[in-house]
Amino acid sequence: MRAFAMVTSLFLGFQVQAADLTLHPVKIAPNIYAVIGDLGGQSYENDGLNNNLGFIVSDAGVLVINTGPSTRVARALHTAIKKITPQPVKWVVNVNSQNHNWLGNGYFKSIGALILAHKQADRAMRDVGETQIAANKTLLKEKAAGTALAYPDEWVDDKREIKLGNTVVQLLHFGHAHTPGDMVVWLPQHKIIYTGDIVYTERMPGVLPVSHSGGWVQAFDRMSPLGPKTIIPGHGHAADLARARKETRDYLVYLREEVKKSLDRGDTLQDAVETIDQSGFKHLANFDQLAGRNANQVYLEMEKDAF
Repeated sequence: MRAFAMVTSLFLGFQVQAADLTLHPVKIAPNIYAVIGDLGGQSYENDGLNNNLGFIVSDAGVLVINTGPSTRVARALHTAIKKITPQPVKWVVNVNSQNHNWLGNGYFKSIGALILAHKQADRAMRDVGETQIAANKTLLKEKAAGTALAYPDEWVDDKREIKLGNTVVQLLHFGHAHTPGDMVVWLPQHKIIYTGDIVYTERMPGVLPVSHSGGWVQAFDRMSPLGPKTIIPGHGHAADLARARKETRDYLVYLREEVKKSLDRGDTLQDAVETIDQSGFKHLANFDQLAGRNANQVYLEMEKDAF
């Protein structure tokens, strides 16, 4: 009986170990990494991690881009970082106020990192944080254990520059896009940019009630003259500017043009959602879930802007 208990205990121990979360960073360039999230929606199975995380390594410390939707994900990210460098994480940037970008803040704050976000993102976090964390506890169950709200330490307005040793990092805000507080992380010496949700690749952009599709197009157009060679989007794998334009900007421009035609004809919201043909973008993941919803949001936005 004692032997059976020992075997059972060992088996359960292996089960717990097997359930530990391991993240696999992708090396974008020397000292520059991304963790590519799942292309689908947030789920228990993917730990709520359906967006991209990142980090930049330097002799002055590590800068993390997004902390994930939970302490569990944040801890797994730090574990992955420690396999690459012994340098401490000193800075964290939340690119916007969506839960999968910042609910892991508490873990990094506990190890002494300075957390930065745009001032409008911080405002939104404080408005919806309690709702977000409650929703995550429902979705992630025990995987949300230990996750608590931890807000940014400092706000960014339109621009802030950080020097990581010899590496220059610029935090830039191009206006209200996917959310009011969207921010990009630009590495001018490397021509690499973490765009957050200003860019989606491989999956359909999601237009939210807090989004502004017109401002989103403008933000993309303000970002483009930087001339990035590599874009790490908010969702999807790294890409060049041409692909980013095709799968994000072109989609938003097309949808806005079609919605304008519907408004000019006097179509109802339901008519517009049902008749606008978005099939040219059907190859993008989550098309069936998001196409109608996006048309609905853009119609309401453009109808409001017309008055």
